[in-house]
Amino acid sequence: MRVVDRAVGAVIALLAVAVFWSSRSFPNVPGQKLGASTLPGIVAVGLFVCGLLLVLRSTRAARYAAEPAAPAAAERIAPAFGILASIVLYVAASDALGYLIVAPLSLLVALRTLRVGWGRAIGWSVVAAIAVHLAFYKLLKVPLPWGLVPVLY
Repeated sequence: MRVVDRAVGAVIALLAVAVFWSSRSFPNVPGQKLGASTLPGIVAVGLFVCGLLLVLRSTRAARYAAEPAAPAAAERIAPAFGILASIVLYVAASDALGYLIVAPLSLLVALRTLRVGWGRAIGWSVVAAIAVHLAFYKLLKVPLPWGLVPVLY
């Protein structure tokens, strides 16, 4: 597992470098302070940090612990189905219900599938959904569906 984590982390970090490098060639948007490369660049930096942390964590864990037993098939497949269910929930309901209702629910399903505790899952779901909505609506000027929620700002 640690070898796989290191390999996946390295691939993610390399992918992030490629995304960042290619996004530099995106054109500037007239009248906007931020160009088309801003969001891909931010995502690339985040991916790079996550990939690097995965490599470092797996390298550090190799010194202190023996290889864990492989999880059962159901334990390996359940998180994938939970993530897919959260994506399907978002795609199916976001236009009708609105981003601010569906995104936290989708994130909650995904985080609980990954065994994040209820308190943290609820907190991160709400904070992340609001932060993304504000980033798209205010910063990037890209409206997300309001659905049942009245326009707040």
